[in-house]
Amino acid sequence: MTSADSHGKIPAFVMLAGTLISLSGLTWDIDWHLDVGPDSFFTLPHLLIYSGGAIAGLTSLVMVLRATAAQRNGLALDPTVGGRAFKVLGVFAAPIGYLVGGIAAATFLLYGLWDEWWHGLYGFDVTIASPPHQGWLTSICVTMIGTAIVFAAAREHRWGRWGFMVAIAAFGQYASIQSGALADINLSATVDWPTLTWLSIPLVCVLLGSQVVPRGGALGTGLLTLVLNLLTWSFAVWAVGWYADLQHLALRDFVELGFPVDMVLIPAIVFVFSIAVELLLRWRGASALLLAGSGAAGVIAIAWFLGSMGSGGVDLGGEDGEGGAGSILLTCVAGGLLAGVLGGATWRLGRALRSSNATPAVGEAA
Repeated sequence: MTSADSHGKIPAFVMLAGTLISLSGLTWDIDWHLDVGPDSFFTLPHLLIYSGGAIAGLTSLVMVLRATAAQRNGLALDPTVGGRAFKVLGVFAAPIGYLVGGIAAATFLLYGLWDEWWHGLYGFDVTIASPPHQGWLTSICVTMIGTAIVFAAAREHRWGRWGFMVAIAAFGQYASIQSGALADINLSATVDWPTLTWLSIPLVCVLLGSQVVPRGGALGTGLLTLVLNLLTWSFAVWAVGWYADLQHLALRDFVELGFPVDMVLIPAIVFVFSIAVELLLRWRGASALLLAGSGAAGVIAIAWFLGSMGSGGVDLGGEDGEGGAGSILLTCVAGGLLAGVLGGATWRLGRALRSSNATPAVGEAA
């Protein structure tokens, strides 16, 4: 058994489990707001969200302290366990993945305290766009990035490659949900920004997966994106009904609990996109231009397809809600530019993630 297997596998998956617990709590909380209504700060969905962040943060803290102790004892740090280590505050030797995840988890808890104060000051709120909500959502997204770095550092192992794809797929779903805050902001534009971000983020994650896991990375990330959405939204539907019965609360009149078709439509299309990308990259090979073109073409095609369906569960009609040709056209143009830039950036970002386990540099400052 290698060092990465014996010292890195368990904490990496514990950290990943924490992020997935937060993701499950978030989908449950959103479904609860939609199907039941506002709630207090202390609910089971919130408990899942915050406990997941705490698990990821404590795991990061333990691994930083562990690396620091090993470095002080004169032991060589294995860069495949959390990534290369950096000196922090002149005292700690922190593997880069756990450093990023730990700092984000710490800020997440601070935003949680702010959210509790916010609820006490203003009462119930059901918008994802409130400042404390956006704060802790961003913190968890960064924790997921730290988790992805941890697994990228161990990509020579099968568990590292699969862990990375799960982590980046979870990030894509979480960040897409967070982008729903754009729907609560009056941008006074005919471009449907919420839909663009909901589409672009998982598509770009598929492209990034192909750069860190060259063989099967795009297909695996797309498949896991679909699987995670199926599992978390199906769990949310069941949990809402169970929790409402437990608290003797009625669902809204229009609610019919069932298979969450609207929530898995886009992930299913993203999976089809991942198949096309996988075949294309095996045929042509990866390049920044090809990745940019793939991202742009994917968003344009999917946005146009959903627009031709009327909405397909996603409103492409802008503020007028009519789905006019002008709105769809501008949405596709903006989406192509956004996904093209982000898709091209995955070329360099993939290189950075592949070098996360380069020669240790404990003497360097973070």
